Formats: sequence, structure tokens, C-alpha cells
Amino acid sequence: MKILKNKAWLPLQRTILIMTTVILFSSVAFAQGPGSGGKRGGSTPEERASRQTEMMKDGLNLTSAQEPKVSAINLKYAKKMEDVRKIADTAAMRKSVKSLNQQKESELKTILTAEQFKLYLKQMEEMKARRREMPR
Repeated sequence: MKILKNKAWLPLQRTILIMTTVILFSSVAFAQGPGSGGKRGGSTPEERASRQTEMMKDGLNLTSAQEPKVSAINLKYAKKMEDVRKIADTAAMRKSVKSLNQQKESELKTILTAEQFKLYLKQMEEMKARRREMPR
């Protein structure tokens, strides 16, 4: 312990303390990843639309004729949702999301068969239920 009390060790101790602090803070920042910024789905509207289309393609057995139409609708509403996500007022944001979802559903209803649309609504309800169960 005598060595630590020696004044020659003080600059080294400070350097080690500073480096440790920098490493800890940089690892926390890195863990959050690019684009996370505290918001869900730190991805572009195009990426989200593509994921939605793939899920719908598999889950609803979309035909080759339906797929590009569904993809276009998903992209259209993913772009609109991007603006809605910036709304600070939670109540206003929820109202806008609900309105956009209703518009999207009415467009999808014209493309999907009755059975596919019924299954789509069921899957959306299941997704909402899973979101409610997620810890925040």
C-alpha cells in the first residue's frame, strides 16, 4: 500500500480512472446500437415495409399478383407512419396511428381475399396483445 501513497503514482491512477470511465461509457453507447435512439424499430420505412410484406407473404399465402400491391401499400403507410412517429402528443399520435391503420386496412381489403383479410386482422390483434404484454 505504500506504493499507492507515493505521489509518483497519482498521475497513473488518474489515467487509469479516466480510461476506465471512458471505456464504460463507450460500451453503454455502443450497446444501444445505431438508430436506436430510444425508439422502437430504428429502421427505415422501406425496411419496415419489406419486413411487413414478407410476414404477410408467408402468413397469408399471398399470390404473385397480390404481393407487389401489398408491398406498395405497406411502403405507403410506413412512410406516412414515419411522420406520425414524430408527434410528441401521445393522444394525438395514437389517434393518427389508428386512422392510418384503418385506411391501410380498407386498402388491403380490396386486394386480399375475405379469408386472408380475416386472418390478417387476427394476426394484427395477436401482435397488439403481445405488445401489451411486453415490459416497458
